[in-house]
Amino acid sequence: MEIREFAERVLEADTLEEKLRGPEGRLTDGERGEARVVAGEPGRPAGLRFSRRGERVRLPRAEELEGAEARAVLLHAFANHELLAVELMALALLKFPEAPAAFRRGLVHTLQEEQEHTRLYMGVMAEGGLALGDLPVNGYFWKGISGMATPLEYVSHLSLTFEQANLDYARHYGALFQRLGDGATGDLLERIYRDEIAHVGYGLTWFRRWKDPARGDWEAWQDTMVFPLTPARAKGTVPFNREGRVLAGFGEEFIEALDLYSQSRGRTPWVGVFNPAAEACALSRDGGTGRKEDVTAALARDLDVLPLFSLHREDVVLVRRAPSAEHLRRLREVGVELPQFEVLGASGQLEEGSPLLTRKLGRLRPWGWSADSAALLGPRVGQVGDGVFASAPWDEEIRGLYAKTGAVEAARRLAEWRGLPRETWGTVAGEVGEVEAALAALAQQGQGRACLKAPFGMAGRGMIQVRTGGLGERDLVWLGAVLAEQGQVVVEAWLERVADFSCQYELVPGERPRLKGQVRLHNDAGGRFLACECGPSFARLLPPEAARCLQESGAEELFGELVPRVLGELPGLGRLHGSLGIDAFVYRDAAGGIRLRPLVEINPRTTMGRVALDLRRWVDPAQRYRFRVQHRRAVLAAGFASLADYARQLRERDPVRMAETSSGRRLRSGSVVLNDAATAEAFVAILSVGEPGEGLEDGLGARRAR
Repeated sequence: MEIREFAERVLEADTLEEKLRGPEGRLTDGERGEARVVAGEPGRPAGLRFSRRGERVRLPRAEELEGAEARAVLLHAFANHELLAVELMALALLKFPEAPAAFRRGLVHTLQEEQEHTRLYMGVMAEGGLALGDLPVNGYFWKGISGMATPLEYVSHLSLTFEQANLDYARHYGALFQRLGDGATGDLLERIYRDEIAHVGYGLTWFRRWKDPARGDWEAWQDTMVFPLTPARAKGTVPFNREGRVLAGFGEEFIEALDLYSQSRGRTPWVGVFNPAAEACALSRDGGTGRKEDVTAALARDLDVLPLFSLHREDVVLVRRAPSAEHLRRLREVGVELPQFEVLGASGQLEEGSPLLTRKLGRLRPWGWSADSAALLGPRVGQVGDGVFASAPWDEEIRGLYAKTGAVEAARRLAEWRGLPRETWGTVAGEVGEVEAALAALAQQGQGRACLKAPFGMAGRGMIQVRTGGLGERDLVWLGAVLAEQGQVVVEAWLERVADFSCQYELVPGERPRLKGQVRLHNDAGGRFLACECGPSFARLLPPEAARCLQESGAEELFGELVPRVLGELPGLGRLHGSLGIDAFVYRDAAGGIRLRPLVEINPRTTMGRVALDLRRWVDPAQRYRFRVQHRRAVLAAGFASLADYARQLRERDPVRMAETSSGRRLRSGSVVLNDAATAEAFVAILSVGEPGEGLEDGLGARRAR
């Protein structure tokens, strides 16, 4: 029997008996025929047609596999995958008649083994009362591979992708069935696992023969991928099996790269990017402003991984440089699920050929919508599936949300509703005389000091402290420059703070902001951010008198109902999807009483407080933890040789300890450096779990390595 005849029968048969029957007599390959162009689906019995979109079968969980029926449902999916492999191998034999004879002989041998696997699965399924076709079957493999144009694409997409994933599934479920006492099914999966090692090894051998010799295995394999087919499909959703890949012949570099690789396997991904220059770009209306300021540009490069801690493992984080494998491995060791990273080009835009240029997207989640993120993500708005944005939410209304002047009116309204004193909101001034008048009014109220804030500033920058009795020469220089650039300043009383905190809200267009949680803020004497602190009870993070003040102020209603009402009335806010944070604090008034200032600033973007709040996914729910950003200057001043040296000593002296909790395996104690200190230029971000040590105000945080 000719190989061509055998392949045609397998591909076109409309009965399982014909499709799974071996060749008649000895196979020869003398009449290969012309290359076949096969359109549509393979021949199949009526009950085995590919299911329509949305027709899916829920696979049983591990704890459900005790019974024969549940096992049959799982093996039904496996049998369909084997059948798809049989059909695709037959298709490859017909599509590539000019392929080397040795390749075709190996392909026929593999096809026959896959036929046997299908029959074996069907036998076990029958014990659970199922026949192949009793449940809907998925045609994803066929749709993803049948368009293969070369033998190289065949081995890349079937052998090195879908069959490689079976190294995970067969080994995992074989061991699971053994533990459940089903030795027969466990032995079957172990046999299939051994066969799959050989199948993947066969594909790898031919792949290396046909690929560009100047490209390594990993790079050359990625070169063959066309979305939606990605390396993520070469891994199971079960534990990663390094041993099987070594036996198949993969090198350590390839295995490590695949182990750390992540990309959506079906969920429409959200796209996140860290653009900490949002305020500066809002002021200038120029998306390139952030790259012109050295500190902000370094912050953007060093901490570009931060969005991963707020996103899902199937989302995409845009970065300026790829995180190292060593750093990603450390994150995964503490339970962090890694998303896909895509490196932006030198211009800060998506590279030509990026799948994100054309694929459907779930949400666009920049750190903040501003001139820079609008330039990067605005062209992708039309790809967002549910049409949540008509265009990138960036215009004069959105720009106005960044100005601190907008918080003045919101704070005034909130204070009047709750009967709060005049000192809990500021004054907007547009000229020096108005500033002096506002300072005089504060002096009459008994305030000796005040602060002047530039409308567009961030993290304590763009602010000075002054005496209410009059402006000094340096004050006037600063004030003149800000008024010339921004047109206004905010004048506020400088209050004796007892505790700073932030409230984090989630924004959905058309809905009132929803409170996600609260975090304690630690700032230096100048109001610059040092750290955020979170825990199972927000009140316990505060000094007792501050916690008591919040309770007496009706904080639950205030921040859960009244603040969202005020925020919801801000022009443009109802068009944002993402995060928003407000800063607040408890202070001591002139009479020594403890009071609440519930709204100091509005940040219409993601904040460090939101990152801190989202980090709780990896922390033992019973533990307090802190998130801080450390500058190289402070690290060197503390006696460390570099950021990398600081990170190394932190790992050694405050090692991570994991624990099983009601939420799964979580961080119980220790410190984790969240970005790659080996490549960081100026900043490292650190998560420290456990009871705080000596003050956060020392510049290096709660757990200072000595």
